[in-house]
Amino acid sequence: MIFPDSRFFRLIDRLTPVVAAKIGGGELVLDGGVQISSVADAEQGGEGALTFAEKPSGVIGPAALLIVPKGQSWDLPAHARSVLEVAAPRLAYAKIAAALFESKSECGREDETPAVISESAAVHPTAVISPGAEISDGAVIGPYAVIGHGVVIGAGTRIGPHASITHATLGSGCAIAAGVRIGEAGFGYVPGDAGAVYIPQLGAVRIGDAVDIGAGTTVDRGMLTDTEIGDGTKIDNLCQIAHNCKIGRSVLIASHTGVSGSCVVGDGVMMGGQVGMADHITIGAGAELAARSGLMRDVEPGGRVGGTPAKPFRQWMKEVAAVSRLAEKKK
Repeated sequence: MIFPDSRFFRLIDRLTPVVAAKIGGGELVLDGGVQISSVADAEQGGEGALTFAEKPSGVIGPAALLIVPKGQSWDLPAHARSVLEVAAPRLAYAKIAAALFESKSECGREDETPAVISESAAVHPTAVISPGAEISDGAVIGPYAVIGHGVVIGAGTRIGPHASITHATLGSGCAIAAGVRIGEAGFGYVPGDAGAVYIPQLGAVRIGDAVDIGAGTTVDRGMLTDTEIGDGTKIDNLCQIAHNCKIGRSVLIASHTGVSGSCVVGDGVMMGGQVGMADHITIGAGAELAARSGLMRDVEPGGRVGGTPAKPFRQWMKEVAAVSRLAEKKK
């Protein structure tokens, strides 16, 4: 699939490597002349794609323009058609990507593609259904809900009052409560000369079947990959699912939990209230996280952890008991 999804993003203009280099700065050390028309993660790549790599390691996929650190045009594959050396690859990528794409839901220009609404769907008169959206059989769209450009709402899915859904596809039988925000931009910035520079969040949110999301919860779209929530997962009120997260099937997430960017949560994981975690953490299938756990590292499948920083549950409880006994002795 070409990235980003054209249902949600509009290509402003194709760029030549020379023009892209002027926007991003740095030195164009190789010019293959292939126009840039998409973006991609460096490992996946794609014909016509803009990619960047910050370290001289890992797999590098095909690209129309690959951005690398200054002076580090390492043994590049032949399918990297053009190569741009810069001081800060992520910053250069952010500038070029912003010149390539804009969000249809955020640019203020109406798309001519009509929305498709099933005759059996119930859409409240105050709800806003944007062009290109698809509302399937039996779906219910509540008062003042906003369905963005190209959004797909599956059969029998219920969208609560004042919820907003953008840059997303939802499966069937989901229950989205009041005030939920799905598909807003992830928190992605990089330092620039004049302060923080926004990194375009060009991914989407992909939600499976029978997913429940509680009131006030937010699910951010991805940057270079999609945020995903598997079938049967249930998320409580006032939670945060950050960009690029992969949440498995039948996961239970209690209130006030924050899942940081690019975390992977396996099937059947259970999280108590107010769990927090660092980014890029993997939680193995079937793991249990006690309320208010603070995770700094991966959790093995079936693991049970608690405390901050989180540690095996038995060890945590023993330490809590030991501290309690010590306090009693001092009394």
